[in-house]
Amino acid sequence: QALQGTPCHHCHLLAASLSPSSSPMGCGASVGVAAGVKAMTEAEMKDLVASFDAATLEKLQKALDGTAKKAGKVLIVTTSADKMGEHATGAWSEEITGPYYIFLDKGLEVKVCSVAGGDIPIDAGSLSDTFKTENDKRMLEADNGPLKGTSKLADEDVTQFDIVFFSGGHGTCVDFPTEEVGAAVSKAAAAGKVVASVCHGPMAFVSAKGADGEPFVKGKKITCFSDVEEGQVGLTEKVPFLLEAKLKELGAEVSVGDPWGSKAVIDGKLVTGQNPQSSVEAAKACLTLL
Repeated sequence: QALQGTPCHHCHLLAASLSPSSSPMGCGASVGVAAGVKAMTEAEMKDLVASFDAATLEKLQKALDGTAKKAGKVLIVTTSADKMGEHATGAWSEEITGPYYIFLDKGLEVKVCSVAGGDIPIDAGSLSDTFKTENDKRMLEADNGPLKGTSKLADEDVTQFDIVFFSGGHGTCVDFPTEEVGAAVSKAAAAGKVVASVCHGPMAFVSAKGADGEPFVKGKKITCFSDVEEGQVGLTEKVPFLLEAKLKELGAEVSVGDPWGSKAVIDGKLVTGQNPQSSVEAAKACLTLL
């Protein structure tokens, strides 16, 4: 009884709970183990694990693997285009890094791919002092590792991911409204996956079809980079079409908020964010659907 509530006591509980011959623990004991593990130092934890036999270690590994599997997998899809006509562009950094770190910090397995594969072109404007975010800084500190040498979207099986997130940037105006990208959207949606996008990311939906052969967005509630915002950045005449207007033409129920404010919309397993400022909100909305 003198050991009750101490790390050592909880070590004994944990060891007993993992023993192949042990009986199932009650809820109270489980809570005690959790509290004890949190109270243990790294050295105490190492000593405890070192004391386990092979069967117990295997049981522990299976439990850890099961937890990792439950956390989920995410595929972030980006543009490979660094120009829109003569306009230098690419992916908008925060629209990758914001979701990336929201998902990663929640324990999900995150992979970034691009339409053509290779290093992802980042719009220089997104890393200016005006727009650079803490998420961008964190990615830069990681030497942009996840954004280098990416796989091609065509080589990824989107049905193997729980969330397929299409990030934006004006580069998407070039290589997202294609049958290839649209097919990836349709395949993920048909498999019951969470399909998400932010800002110009819904360019990926333009060529996508639903199971009935109708436009994927027909009848769906979504948001996207607004026509007003496009005008405010001075690119109305340079984009192939205005995204908000195009999605409405395809039958989507598009709602947009004030320019540059955060807005995310959920419709079933479809999540959309309006602009760069909506990247984190859209990613968090995805987590609610897992």
